[in-house]
Amino acid sequence: MDTTETLNGTYFYHGHANVSAQELFWLIFAEAFAEHEGLAIEASAMIIAGWPILPKPKGLGGSTSGTSVASKLSRRIFKDMRFVEPVETPVGFMKTRMTKSVGAAVGRYAPYVGGTIPAMIIFGIVARKTRNKYNLIARPKDRIEWTYF
Repeated sequence: MDTTETLNGTYFYHGHANVSAQELFWLIFAEAFAEHEGLAIEASAMIIAGWPILPKPKGLGGSTSGTSVASKLSRRIFKDMRFVEPVETPVGFMKTRMTKSVGAAVGRYAPYVGGTIPAMIIFGIVARKTRNKYNLIARPKDRIEWTYF
């Protein structure tokens, strides 16, 4: 391992000298996040598929100006599937609509599912790897104790 302690209680990490305990933590976090960059492609695809970029005729009331690829495809795939009771689904920003169509619900939630993938990466995989590597390198007084609830 190329990480060694240096004078005055600082660290040396991958060519970075005089690194404080906090800086060491963020360097390890950035490294762990970069290892999982390929997962961001799926998240981006889900978010983009949910954008209302396809033109549609203007509906009644306060309907949105377009529809998404996810909505079009999910309505086609789940054509005849219906919920027993209407469910509330997000439409645009800070608006909701009720629907019984499974396809409409799937299409409207697609960008939100895409947004949760980076959150899962950051708070799950990257946080665990960061904690483990940081605690392996840091002096006992600088280590982070993370408990499970």
